[in-house]
Amino acid sequence: MKEESKSYLVIGLGRFGTALCNRLVDLGQRVVGVDKVRAHVEELADRLDLAAQLDATDEEALVKVGAKDADVAVVAIGEGVEASVLATAILRDLGIPLVVARAIDPLHAKVLERVGAHRVFSPEQDMGVRMAEQLAHPWLAHFTALQQTDFLVGEMAPLEEMTGKTLQDLHFTHRYKAMILLVERGGTRFLPRADTVILPTDRLWVAGRQEDLAQWLDGTDSEGK
Repeated sequence: MKEESKSYLVIGLGRFGTALCNRLVDLGQRVVGVDKVRAHVEELADRLDLAAQLDATDEEALVKVGAKDADVAVVAIGEGVEASVLATAILRDLGIPLVVARAIDPLHAKVLERVGAHRVFSPEQDMGVRMAEQLAHPWLAHFTALQQTDFLVGEMAPLEEMTGKTLQDLHFTHRYKAMILLVERGGTRFLPRADTVILPTDRLWVAGRQEDLAQWLDGTDSEGK
């Protein structure tokens, strides 16, 4: 079944906020975007369900653009710590189920948490950490972390030692401390069985803890080879 779209309110339409809005729209979500700068609002006016120029610390203005109806609110303000904190507090008071806020430094993050943000993120810091990990472990570029866990899911080419053998032969789960979720072969994906033979041209969709995956994937290139 197709997942029902949600309603998002994005506050702050700078580069990050704009990228966020555009991607949410591409994913079929309903998006309202607001910013104090008219040029930012006009840039997205034709893309969003509603784009409005307003002060995000004005509770009445937020209510008028439908803030109370949002399933998720993202405070993406890049500058102006006070405005970010006040907007976050207002959104929590409005009863929005999920309020996510952008922090520019650890102190800002702590204040956002204190005023009730459900989730706080730091794009620059997060990207720096992610880039460092990918440089040190190239295979990570093809894996995605599952939220609030240390599990990763991603795709890779089979190691040479895996080819020509079945999952049962390899004792895959025990040996690699991971699971093969899907096998992609000739443009088709299927669920593997114990007697599935791994071919050199296969792509494997694997899930496991990062520390376990690193023990046998470190040293492979970005394609998992």
